[in-house]
Amino acid sequence: MQDNRSEGQGSAATLSTLDRLSLRLNEIALRLALHFGRWPAAVQVMLVYLASRIVSWFIFSTVGLQQTFSPWKQGAMSYGEFVMMWDADWYQKISQQGYPQTLPLDANGRVAQNEWAFYPLYPLLARTLVTVTGLPYETVAPALSLLAGFGAAWLLYRLFRLCCQRASDSLGTDRGEERWHTTALWAVAAVSFCGVAPVLQTGYAESLGLLFLIWTLLYLVQGSYTLMLVPALFAALTRPVGVPLGAAVGMWWMVCWLRDYSARRPQRGAALAALGTTGWQLISAVMVCAFAFIHPAHAWLVTGRIDAYTATETAWRAGGEHVLPFMPWVHQSQHYLGVAGPLVLTLLLLLFFAGLLSRTVRLSLPLPLLLWVWSYTLYMLMFFNPQSSTFRLLLPLFALYLPLVMLSSSRAYRGLLVLSGAAMQFGWVGWLWHWKQLPGGGDYPP
Repeated sequence: MQDNRSEGQGSAATLSTLDRLSLRLNEIALRLALHFGRWPAAVQVMLVYLASRIVSWFIFSTVGLQQTFSPWKQGAMSYGEFVMMWDADWYQKISQQGYPQTLPLDANGRVAQNEWAFYPLYPLLARTLVTVTGLPYETVAPALSLLAGFGAAWLLYRLFRLCCQRASDSLGTDRGEERWHTTALWAVAAVSFCGVAPVLQTGYAESLGLLFLIWTLLYLVQGSYTLMLVPALFAALTRPVGVPLGAAVGMWWMVCWLRDYSARRPQRGAALAALGTTGWQLISAVMVCAFAFIHPAHAWLVTGRIDAYTATETAWRAGGEHVLPFMPWVHQSQHYLGVAGPLVLTLLLLLFFAGLLSRTVRLSLPLPLLLWVWSYTLYMLMFFNPQSSTFRLLLPLFALYLPLVMLSSSRAYRGLLVLSGAAMQFGWVGWLWHWKQLPGGGDYPP
């Protein structure tokens, strides 16, 4: 026994300083994890989201110091200055000056880029907060985004937790409250640390838009079709999600009606009876669809041009031309990859849609949420012009992070998923947010 004790003491003595430091850090990490797990779910979600925003703050601050020239400042930029670049300028103009009553035209007589491309709720709330607090817009706008992001993170946790519970029920297994909580929390972390997540603390409307979008989808999954109308209205006034959201809500009503109709067959009048049961759901779906037209109608009334909004949107396309649905993706694939572009695009889309049809995705996401993913994906393919901003515009597909997390319960896998997203933030901020003059002028927008 004496020899064994001496051998153990000798092994401990041979540990290097780095080894002892590693053991100590592991011990501290285990203690923190133990205490973290005892805190309420809301506190855990807020701490996860806060950690993600600190990481993005560090990245913004680091990259901003490397900025040597931009249209916003000649030289290095502080964090506050750096997060107010790009589209934040447009939102600030709307907040302080409103929308133009006459659409500006370029040298070719086409509608030029202007404020009507951006939705009104975010700059309106920011202006209200500026009036109430007396703080400058440059302080209020990022703070509004940050606070909206915290609210979105909590609602996202509730939505993902509900999805986990529904998945367990459909499989006939009881995985327990703790397992649902852990999976939902990891999924929130994956979204919060994803590659484009830094935009959630800038002068952009993404945080506020996500808040209302997630809120709407949570009510939709719960079947609360009356409560859903308020956040759906706000979502449609914050970001251009009204059309796909209306489509998803409408398709979910159709599914519910068909289910009710099938259950009543072959009774006489089964179709009308099913319509009576789902009548209010249909009315709410029509209202959500109508919300999508409020901002375009507002632009029409103010400018006198019925196509004021759509003409403004096309001003961001090369040449400002109206295009056929789906064709911008084909043209861009040819531009970057040549004749093989459409084939590569087709293969990528087939892989993506195969993933949406996979068992993991179908089991982890309730059908209403799946309908939203399909609706927004098709909306992007039909109407958006693929460019560098497309990475940011994919953020409303946040629900797909849940099946990614559910692929494995390994903490190493989930941790790698989160860390890979954080690493991609350096690429997104350093490549797109950071201004670099292109040979032909301008830069790729984030």
